[in-house]
Amino acid sequence: MYKKRKFIPVFISILILLTALIIAFFHVHDWRSQPYLLDNTLATNIENSKNEINLKNIIHESQKSVVQIETTNKLNNKTGSGFVINNEGDIITNAHVIEDAESIVVKLSNGRQYPAAIVGIGKEQDFAVIRVPELHNLEPITIDSEYQAEIGDEIIAIGSPVGIQNSVSLGLVVGTDRSFTINNFQYDNVFQISANITYGNSGGPLILRNSGKVIGINSAGISDTDIGFSIPVTQAKDQVEKWIKNANNKELEYLPVVGQQINQQQLEEDALYLVDYLFDNISLRDYVNAYSMFGSEYQSLTSYTEFRQSFQSLLGLNTKEKSILEKKNGIVQIKVDLEVTVRDESYQEVQEDWHYTIVIGYENDQLKILKMSRST
Repeated sequence: MYKKRKFIPVFISILILLTALIIAFFHVHDWRSQPYLLDNTLATNIENSKNEINLKNIIHESQKSVVQIETTNKLNNKTGSGFVINNEGDIITNAHVIEDAESIVVKLSNGRQYPAAIVGIGKEQDFAVIRVPELHNLEPITIDSEYQAEIGDEIIAIGSPVGIQNSVSLGLVVGTDRSFTINNFQYDNVFQISANITYGNSGGPLILRNSGKVIGINSAGISDTDIGFSIPVTQAKDQVEKWIKNANNKELEYLPVVGQQINQQQLEEDALYLVDYLFDNISLRDYVNAYSMFGSEYQSLTSYTEFRQSFQSLLGLNTKEKSILEKKNGIVQIKVDLEVTVRDESYQEVQEDWHYTIVIGYENDQLKILKMSRST
């Protein structure tokens, strides 16, 4: 009798378990037969974010290899653009930017500037090569010498219109066979693009959005319109390689930058640009490039590791305001107000206001960030 009473609860438990399993089986079977209608918004957001970051990275990495070119002679001054193509410090630009130049100064995105020499210059074709040996360690931009243009291809044009360094325009290839003549330079089968090429853009790279590679040399445009023209790099490739191969460093002539009189207005503009470029680098977590913009005294007091760690909680930033506090003796002091998103100690995202005082001036004839301090 005792054994029978002990067996009954066990039997009931097994029966309940089997019943639950049968119900679960039919429930899952019915659920799987239903159409899957859930929108995966997380995947969509990640994909959109990835595309946005890719565009930012293409622009950021390309800007490191794009330079502003300033030329002077007895009659006038010119501003143009160019891009570094190898580890010899060779730069492609337009011939009309450097023709008749008595001095050529190349400015980098980090504020440094160097004298350049002409390696080769076209007489009828509007492209040229100049050299700055100090740029041998700079990562050259990637060139697509086999690109076959198609109408509608997305492009990025980078240059220095009206002296605004490293400006970016987005557009499309809208023509592939345009031919014309400007000031004795013959343009044959050049790209027409829906990005304006104006004063200062000339010589800058035309970049294919999908690959981040250079496909053209921005050369001409129609004022106050979104109509520009770019020489395909395929047209310049052979001549550029020939100039570089035949160049003799001992025969190249450089005019030193040392001793140039400081233009206070230009210094202010360059200093404000340098501040923007600094926080662009920090926002993209390119701390190596950001740290390279500082002078030797700052770097002797603050190691790269310390500099990077000061931004380790940063998730995003937005510049609210920049103002010049003081300017004298080739020194500019700038106040910068930032709105930032950071992760706090409990791993929550919070909004904060950061305030910086930044001192910019020349060190060994190069524009540098000499001091930077943050206050709350």
